[in-house]
Formats: sequence, structure tokens, C-alpha cells
Amino acid sequence: MPIRAKLVIVVFVFAILPMFLLWARWQATAVGTIERMLQQDADSHAREISANLDRQLKEHQAQLIELAKQAVLQSYARALGQNSNAVPDGELRVTLSAFLLAHQQQFLSFAAFNRDSAMLFKIEARPGTSGVLQPFFIDKGFAEEDSLDATAALTSGDNFISEIATSSSNPFLWVVVPLRNEANELTGALAGKLSVNELLTAAVGPRSQPITDLKTPARQLWRETLVLSPSGTVLYAADVTKQGSSYTEAFAKFQRPFAALLRGEAQDRSWNDWLLHHRARVATPKLAIIALEQYDQAISGLEYDAMIMFLLTLVLAVVATLTLYYLISNITQSIRRVTVGAQSIASGDLNHQINVKTNDETRVLAHAFNRMAAKLREMIKKEGEQKQFESFARLSAVLTHDLKNQILSLSLLVSNMEKKFNREGFREDAMRTLSDTVDNLQNLVAKLSDPRTPTKRVRERSNVTHLVERALQRTAQQAAGQYQVTAKLTPNVTAMVDGKAVERVIENLIINALEAMPNGGQLFVLTNVENQNAIISVTDTGKGMTEEFKRTRLFQPFATTKKKGIGLGLYSCREIIEQHGGRIEVTSEVNVGTEFRVVLPLVSADNEVMALAIGTR
Repeated sequence: MPIRAKLVIVVFVFAILPMFLLWARWQATAVGTIERMLQQDADSHAREISANLDRQLKEHQAQLIELAKQAVLQSYARALGQNSNAVPDGELRVTLSAFLLAHQQQFLSFAAFNRDSAMLFKIEARPGTSGVLQPFFIDKGFAEEDSLDATAALTSGDNFISEIATSSSNPFLWVVVPLRNEANELTGALAGKLSVNELLTAAVGPRSQPITDLKTPARQLWRETLVLSPSGTVLYAADVTKQGSSYTEAFAKFQRPFAALLRGEAQDRSWNDWLLHHRARVATPKLAIIALEQYDQAISGLEYDAMIMFLLTLVLAVVATLTLYYLISNITQSIRRVTVGAQSIASGDLNHQINVKTNDETRVLAHAFNRMAAKLREMIKKEGEQKQFESFARLSAVLTHDLKNQILSLSLLVSNMEKKFNREGFREDAMRTLSDTVDNLQNLVAKLSDPRTPTKRVRERSNVTHLVERALQRTAQQAAGQYQVTAKLTPNVTAMVDGKAVERVIENLIINALEAMPNGGQLFVLTNVENQNAIISVTDTGKGMTEEFKRTRLFQPFATTKKKGIGLGLYSCREIIEQHGGRIEVTSEVNVGTEFRVVLPLVSADNEVMALAIGTR
């Protein structure tokens, strides 16, 4: 798969996909918020219905209390005190009849009870022969549905409200107030029969559109309010034809969620795009108030907003992908050209020209390779004598070895580009690696420019730990995906050394360790101070070396265990370290691994400089 395609996949997985996941999370959160708002609205509506019902019952109680305080009722109360079966006179009948006709929408009838809770008479309004409502007086043959146990009111002397009677076609309840004579003695009770339908209609408010078809609901916010008796009889519904029926018959499609609500399993329940909220009224009369909210319209508005958000996210993702693809293409193409060109030059094609159109470090790097190739071509052309050619061959081998290390550093960088290009700080590290590689190549070009002049070692105070860190940055850390790299570095280990030369030694040892582990492994790098010496340890878990090779060929020029190696790396390393008055120690075991220990004195040879600065971690 091309590197650009891999990078696009990485961007999609780590940038674009999280954007869509955030969009999905936002949509789910918004839907949950709307559901909570509808649940709160349904609960407020149910509370309002219960409060309105309490207010109406108190108003009707107050009306009966005022009626019971009238003189004609107190006179009848006095008569009941003398005769528990006293018959009401004409004035009492007229008073009750007039009150009943004036409040015929709320009161169905009035009844009087003696202290034994026996009904004495009843006055109810019924259509006469002309169709006009007229009061009718009944003092015997009372209907069974009119039976009322007024004992509680007569015993305690307090006002009393009965539970709702659903046996008739028009459910009702009784409001009872005590009758007292002038001496405030309890002699009987006056009861008003209230229409539950009128009470609930006033408490709930205007009727909403009834539920007709759950499969094809209208695109609007529906609300249905139901009031059920404790036995499950529908007392109020938007469709009046369903009142008086059991909820299992009137709302068969809602039977299961209704049953769960009435059993108290939950206060809120979602079902088929509906939110059901149940509020049980514990005060008399006991009721079950169920508010149904269909949130299809609210969700439809959210769906529109979500679609707009999705399209915007998609557009941004496409623009970002194309822009990133363009930038990555330019960078990767430039690095690929430089890498391919460097490999061609390293393989011996000195006529190869690297052409880079960008104006960044890769162009400088390409020019450095081109100049180096030109210098090599010029030197090869001028060297005519065999002795000079052999000398140049040795020099070319050394430079090629160093060039190979730089190419490996670039190859590791390119392989990491497709995995880590979008990570914070990676580009800065990549540019720093490119800059260091350019410097090293420029040094190689400078060495080629004047091969007869011996290399001068410029010693200065250098932080050995920093040199190790820089070498690791260019080599092992670029290959961290294949190798397990462990670095235990003592900070601020300084010595008077040629920093560039020592850094090249460290880089060569690390690269050798990595190449000794082609299938991956563990790399351990250590810096420390022992007996006034700076210690640099590089350990691998590779194939190791035999005792014979260590004794006879190690550190010899052109001696190597690698198939494609030149055999000058360790030779150059030993030369550089010995020029600093140090040494390289080797411990190796076949199929176990190898450790190279670089020992550098912290004190210069003439004892004039003490270059020691050790910090503790």
C-alpha cells in the first residue's frame, strides 16, 4: 500500500472518525435531553391536574358548607335532633332545588342523612316532560348506587369526600358536610353528588386530539392525558367514548406499558415513540394520572439539526483530508526521491541526480547528495594511479559506511512518517533529524573535498549524555516500533572530547546493534561514571560473536559478520576512542547478545582540565 494511502487511513482513524463519533455522541445527548424535558413536562402536567382537582373539591365543599349554614338548613338540623326521620318542609325543598339548578353542571343531586347514616331524601335534576331540567324530590326507593356510608362524617363531624363510584354510566363522588343546630350539635349530614366527568374536564383542561393510529402518527407533538380509577376504569380520556371502559379494552395497544406503570414498576416508560408518565394520587379520591407525550416533532427538528451538523462535519473532513493529502504528498515524495537517490549513489551510481522541488531541508539534503556524488565522480576521474585508487577506495569505503548510517537514519524516519506524522512534536523531531543528517553529509562532502588532509580532532567540553540522546533520536527511537529500546542515561556526564566524532561512534554502535537483531529485539543504552571515566554501554540481544572472531578479527579493517557490511565501522570507532585516550570493551555470547562499553577518561591527558559534571537523577 502506498505511503500516502496509509497516512490517509491514519488520519481517518485518528482524526475524522473521532469527529463523527463526537457528532453521534452529541445527537444521543440531545435526544436524551429532549426526553428528560418531556418527562418533566408530563410530570408538571400531572401535578397540575391533581392540584386543580383538589382546588375544585375544596370549592364545592365550601359551597356546601355555606349552604348548610343557611337558616332553613339549621332549622332542619334542629328538627333532626328532635326526630331522626324529620321530613323537609317546602322552604327547604325550594332552597335545595334552586341551589341544584344553579349548579347543575357540577352537582347531580343532594341528599340528607340522619345520625344513623340513613338517607332521608334526595333531590335530583332530571328533564321534565317539556325537556327542561326540573328538580325531583325522592324520599323512598333510593337507587343502590346512591348508597353512601356517611358514618365517618357523622362520627368525626368533619367534612368528607368519598371515593369515585364507577358502577353507573356517569361516575360520581359524594362531598359530605355535617348539619348542626343552633347549639352546634351534630344532627345529620348534607351530601352533594358531583359529576366526575365535569370535575376531571375542568381539572385537565381542553381535550387534545385522541390517539387513533400509532403506526402513522402526525408530524406534531401529541399529548394524551388519561385518568384511571384504582380498578383500571377510564374516567377521563380525549376520546369520550372510551370513558367508563377498562383501559385494557379502551387502550389495548398500551396495555403492557400501562400495566407496568400501574404496578409501580416505573414512573416513566418509553414505548413506540411515546413517553408515558404515571402519577398516583394518594389523596381522596384515589386516581392514576397518566400523561403520554409523543416526541416525534421534537426529534424531527433535532434530526434536521443533526443532518446539518453531519454535512458540515463531512465537508470539513473532506477538506482536511485533501489538504493533508496534498501536504503529505509533497513531503513524502521529496523524502522518497532523496532516499532513492541516496541508495542509488550508495550502490555506486554516481551519475544519479536527485531533483527536489520543495524549498525545505530535503532540498538541501538532495543538493548535498548531488555534490557528494559529483565530488566522488571527480575524484575517481582524477585518480589514475593504482596506489592512489586503492587509497581512495579505502576512503570511499569509510565514507560509504558513514553514508550507509545516514541512509539508515533516513529510512527509519520515512518508515515512521506513515505512523507518527500527526503526533504532536513528531514533525519537529523529523526536521531536527533531517538537519542533523544534512550536517553529517556536509561533513562527508567536506572530507571528500580534501581527502589528503588528515582529520583534526577538536576537543571541547561536551555532554556525553546529550551525544547519546541525539544518536538515539536518529536511530533507535525511529525504529521503536520494531525494537524495545531502554535508555538509562545519567544526566550531565561531560568530558573533553570531539563531540561529533564520539557521536558518530555511538551512532555506529547503535546501528550495529539494531542490524544484529533483524527480527527485532531489545536494545539497552547506558551512560554512567566509573572511576573518573565516562561509560557508554550499548547492549543488544542479537546473534552475538564467537570467541575466535573476537580474538582474531574484531576491530580489524574489512572484518565483519554481516553479509552486506564493509567492516570499517568498529575499526573507525576504536581509532577515534583510542585517540581520546579511551578504550572499547566487548562482551559477547552466541545467540545471547553483545555489549560494547566505551570508556572515556573525564580528565584530559595533560591534567590541565577536569571535565566532570555529574548530576543525579
